[in-house]
Amino acid sequence: MVDLYCTPFVELVDRIRLEYANRESMFDLPRRKWYVPDANDSTDLTVRFHGQLAGNPLGPASGPQTQMAQNLVLSWLAGSRIMELKTVQINDALEIARPCIDATNVGYNIEWSQELKVHESLDQYVQGAMLIHMLRNAPQEFGNPCGETDMAGTLGETVFDMSVGYDLAGIQTDKVVGFIRGMMDATESVNRLRDQLPHRLRALRDLDYPTALSRSITLSTFHGCPADEIERICEFLLTEIGTDVIVKMNPPMLGKGRLEALLYDVMGYTEITVNPHAYSSGLMFDESIAMCGRLAKLATERNMGFGAKFSNTLEVNNHREFFPEKEKVMYLSGLPLHVITLTLAHEFRKQVGHVMPISFSAGIDRKNAANAIACGFVPVTTCTDLLRVGGYGRLPAYFQDLRKAMDACGATTIDDYLLDCCGNRAAAGGDPLHAGFLNMETIVAKTQADNRYYAEHNRSIPKKIDSHLTTFDCITCDKCIPVCPNDANFTYAVEAVDISYRDLEVQPDGTLVEVGDEKPFRVEKAEQIANFADYCNHCGNCDTFCPEYDGPYLMKPSFFGSREAFEAGSPHDGFQLENENGEICLNARIAGDLCHLSLSAKGEYCFHDGTITLASSRANFTLAENSLHPSESHTIDMGRFHALVTLLKGITSDARIHAVNTPLVAEQV
Repeated sequence: MVDLYCTPFVELVDRIRLEYANRESMFDLPRRKWYVPDANDSTDLTVRFHGQLAGNPLGPASGPQTQMAQNLVLSWLAGSRIMELKTVQINDALEIARPCIDATNVGYNIEWSQELKVHESLDQYVQGAMLIHMLRNAPQEFGNPCGETDMAGTLGETVFDMSVGYDLAGIQTDKVVGFIRGMMDATESVNRLRDQLPHRLRALRDLDYPTALSRSITLSTFHGCPADEIERICEFLLTEIGTDVIVKMNPPMLGKGRLEALLYDVMGYTEITVNPHAYSSGLMFDESIAMCGRLAKLATERNMGFGAKFSNTLEVNNHREFFPEKEKVMYLSGLPLHVITLTLAHEFRKQVGHVMPISFSAGIDRKNAANAIACGFVPVTTCTDLLRVGGYGRLPAYFQDLRKAMDACGATTIDDYLLDCCGNRAAAGGDPLHAGFLNMETIVAKTQADNRYYAEHNRSIPKKIDSHLTTFDCITCDKCIPVCPNDANFTYAVEAVDISYRDLEVQPDGTLVEVGDEKPFRVEKAEQIANFADYCNHCGNCDTFCPEYDGPYLMKPSFFGSREAFEAGSPHDGFQLENENGEICLNARIAGDLCHLSLSAKGEYCFHDGTITLASSRANFTLAENSLHPSESHTIDMGRFHALVTLLKGITSDARIHAVNTPLVAEQV
């Protein structure tokens, strides 16, 4: 089992400060890839989401980009202003098969809920919100990363939308209700986290952090959840909890004939088979229309908001070799889902009218985000596209294209864009929501006819070169870094090494003798790739886009942030850095063997290979005073020693700031 571990709050703050000062990036997203609006641009992208003001309608969908605190910061830096937080449910001890994300071309996954404990999810969401508040309201503490930009004004408000599931019994438990109430009033969490900030961060500790973090919930139910249970959940949330509610709709509501005509006849994805059970279980189209009418009425009576989200992923049979064979079902996302879901949303609105709020997430990318916004959807969220090369850094281009579309029709606000982009101002009577509904007729037809959604344009896969990853050196294309939603992969700096060595044999009397053939140990590149295991869930996405074989998350050195995480990570190989009384120690598990290397304040190494302890200045080796003599001759793999020395020197270097060395560097500044 692979577990995620959350970084202490203070370390996240220090990481942001130190990394930006070091190389003008935060969580490995360089400033040049942030969304920083021009203060002189009069374009107003603000929207309302169930009565809440948001800086723009775009954001990450509930999923891998909204699970941990650093994910929320990365989403925000890239421009997101409505965050659909990852779904939380009662079963927080899931064992998900690995790999679990296949974004090779179309987009599939088998990951469907949070991978943290419920209380950890609450903590991460609060931390993420506090970090964003810091960046907006105390930018001077981080080196004014956006220059003269008014971060608290120009960048706009951020809205957090909860997502809970999957059945009524689970949602009504104290655990899930406690999570919801903890997001509605996060005073306790905020005060606890504030108190963790030391005196040196007093300017951040004293900020007036918002505590009413979320008042809306997007309900995510199992694909087979019956209509009456969905309605009872919504009634519970509206009346007993007191939140706005958005119901997530399922693609099979379009009907087998209509859906498969689009999937096969129009788009040509004949290799995909929709799970037959999906058509006969869960919410049906007519049921959804009637249910939404009743719930909208109830919400109005309670002065609450109610809306629909399009849509869930599409449940299909596992026909690929990417996921384990035992996984019979996987969930389709990406471009083909966009066509299906947009068509479904149009049919739905024809029945319920244009007034009901609609949020949209299905195959959104820079080329269709502006069209989705033109339909009046709020928010418009993306997931699969951000799993591709560039990661969060792909999102600012959405705004560039949105502004081009707005400029083309002379619009300076989102409302004017809805009214004028398809020429429906007069027909809509000046009502932007009505115009959004009317725009759909044109946009749906264009989308269905656009062959970029078709199978023939989505069969290519990322190319591999004839090379396999090793611990050190690779082509260092850095593709593996941005495609990780959690920022698990990172770079560290090393000095070039080119030496020859032989293994050492320790004899029973303590004598050291060189044995075996002479071997080379070379590290050629100054920049190396590593993996922060605490953030890595072995989803496999970095392997998909790495040009070399074997996967960065498997072959590059994995560093754990604590002894607890290191021990829990067994049997996976890995490393863990400790610093006590001026002595730095690198614990290691290599091919299942435990060993460690320590570096004293005097610059002397001590290497324990699991049996024998060597003292060394790297060139000269002696048996350490506290080392036992072996009962029979014992051979020490000196390749491991040289590898650990290189890793220890590189990972502690302040030439690159990352999750592993942040605590060490923070102590020194």
